[in-house]
Amino acid sequence: MQLNQLKTFVAIAETGSFHAAAERMSITQSAVSMQMKSLETALQLELFERTVRPPRLSNTGLLLLDQAREIVRLTDKLLESSPVSGQFTGSINIGTIPGASFILPETLGNLRETYRHLQVRVQSSLTDSLIDQVAQGRLDAALITEPDSLDATLSCRLVLSEPMMVLAARDQAGKSDVELLKSNHYIGFNRKAEVSRMVEESLNRRNIAVDPIMELDTLETFQMMIMRGLGVGILPASSIRSHFEDKFYTVPFGSPALQRRLSLVQRRSHHRQMFLDTLYEALNWVADRVRSRESSANGRG
Repeated sequence: MQLNQLKTFVAIAETGSFHAAAERMSITQSAVSMQMKSLETALQLELFERTVRPPRLSNTGLLLLDQAREIVRLTDKLLESSPVSGQFTGSINIGTIPGASFILPETLGNLRETYRHLQVRVQSSLTDSLIDQVAQGRLDAALITEPDSLDATLSCRLVLSEPMMVLAARDQAGKSDVELLKSNHYIGFNRKAEVSRMVEESLNRRNIAVDPIMELDTLETFQMMIMRGLGVGILPASSIRSHFEDKFYTVPFGSPALQRRLSLVQRRSHHRQMFLDTLYEALNWVADRVRSRESSANGRG
């Protein structure tokens, strides 16, 4: 059971519907439904009468509503109190790979609203460099593509596992991933990136020979080249720019699709562990919204 689930539960009770609660919480209606199903599973209780439209609180839900409100109130009060807020002052340094731009801005914006005296410094680099900087203590944590192995002094916590997708121009629609890769020039992302190494290893395992024509290190340029029909490429699903989505034909890379694991890496012993735990929870909250949006998009497709 998570705090955001209780907040959504209270929002449904106060607004009268899942739709209105979604607007209040700035999430999709499907995300509201998923949160409530998870909350009911955690509590092993039915909180809603779903035989009516819109669903309304059951008698059990009504009995729990005051307790949920009190938990939310006390938690908000705790976060605002000086002993806790004092733990979140000063500055902290984190790193991120370029492909995490879809999740980090919203996460940091949410944290700033709660911890106004905390300054978060961010720098972007590739996974290997970020891991080295975390190990040396130059960064407190970093959002990376999780590698196969990691130094024993470091730990990784999964934020999001997502499929790798083959991107092509719309006129390539209907072809399989193998057909796309074998019948077009190949546009690669920076080969030093961990995600590129994953792709290369998978291509070799599957005996797929590609015809490399470009190697780029900015996602915007990478996707514009593909959109113009100059070749095909492979990216994590979340790295596909939302304003380009309808310009591409996409198909999963592999069956099942190769997965990219986006994770938060840190030293196992850290003097500001409370903040890193809070950062991780905030990342997961945004990741849940990403999963919900993708689920809704797949449902519409």
